Amino acid sequence: MISVPEATVAPQLTATGNVEPSRVWSSVAQVSGKIITLHPRLKQGALIREGELLLQIDPRDYELAITQAETGLEAIRVQQAQVDVQEANAKALLVIEQQSLALAKSELQRKQKMLKRSSISQSDYGKEQRSLLAQQKSVQSLINSIKLYPVDRRRLAAELEKQQAQLADAKLNLERTMIQMPFNGRIAEVRVELQQFVGQGTVMVVADGIEKAEVAVQIPMERLGNLIYSEAVINPTEAENIELGKLLGLSARVLLQQNQYRVEWDARVARLSDALDPHTRTVGVIIEVDKPYAQVQPGRRPPLVKGLFVDVVLSGRPQEHRLVVPLSALHGRQVYVVNQEQRLEQRKVTISSKGADYAIITGGLRAGEQVVISDLISAVEGMLLKPVADDAALQQLLSSVRG
Repeated sequence: MISVPEATVAPQLTATGNVEPSRVWSSVAQVSGKIITLHPRLKQGALIREGELLLQIDPRDYELAITQAETGLEAIRVQQAQVDVQEANAKALLVIEQQSLALAKSELQRKQKMLKRSSISQSDYGKEQRSLLAQQKSVQSLINSIKLYPVDRRRLAAELEKQQAQLADAKLNLERTMIQMPFNGRIAEVRVELQQFVGQGTVMVVADGIEKAEVAVQIPMERLGNLIYSEAVINPTEAENIELGKLLGLSARVLLQQNQYRVEWDARVARLSDALDPHTRTVGVIIEVDKPYAQVQPGRRPPLVKGLFVDVVLSGRPQEHRLVVPLSALHGRQVYVVNQEQRLEQRKVTISSKGADYAIITGGLRAGEQVVISDLISAVEGMLLKPVADDAALQQLLSSVRG
């Protein structure tokens, strides 16, 4: 038997999972062409820094498209300048024609007076009228032409905008011929060769990030609930600003047992999976590790590479002043207590949560009471007992609850 201890409980559980990169990038060809340049270390497993050129697609077609677009822009600008000159000439000519129209009107009035005095013939007067009408037509034609110049400007502006879009598209396509490493990473796949033609949409390179690694572990809901000691309420609209591990009071470590070495990495609880596994009724917990390739020691401390099988230790927030008993002391919802008269007493208890080999009791027991941890062949209420303290079991219990 042992005396029920009051201790600070640091709940823990261990699960296993595979290491995966937190970031995976697939280079998909956005333009077509022949591969003319490959990075000298573009091979599976190579470590390549952010910004380094991985490969280049032949840019000549896209450079030609830029030249054509720039030529088209210049042609439109010439037409715009031509419209400005034509409008200015038309307005200057209109002033002259309007002056001529005024003179023609004055001449017609003079001829009209002469006709009344019979100084000229009716045919001469009619000829002067036709001359005035021709001048009016010339003035109106110039006015109509001037009104069309703003329409021409809008048309040319639209063509200029279209040509500018084509130029921007050609420049963008030229940029897309240069494939650069988007982050510090490790090459996972190379699917192209030098001088190979690639079509738009072809996957050329796949790379994994090395700044962060993830380990996904499946944990039964009940065991995960035993770790969490928090009354926090999560608002889904604010979830992106919440560090889940701190909110739930969970910390994590990643462990690897390699030969005689035990390697550890600090980690954190990043997020939970979107649904329960329908077969195992477990929830996925995703653990994140920063700098998985840091402090590598060959033969002693490997990097956290993709596919590595590791242990994850999840620890909950310490809970002070908790009564704990080993699981071997539980008989369903009861424990066997040795009372003051050294007789067996069956006691119903309230279990708050369970660890790997202990249970936290919140009702039915007091600190210091003696509980039986060994099997009784025939447990009869009130039977006389000869209790023997098991100090080793007590120390093992205290070690377990302290993590």
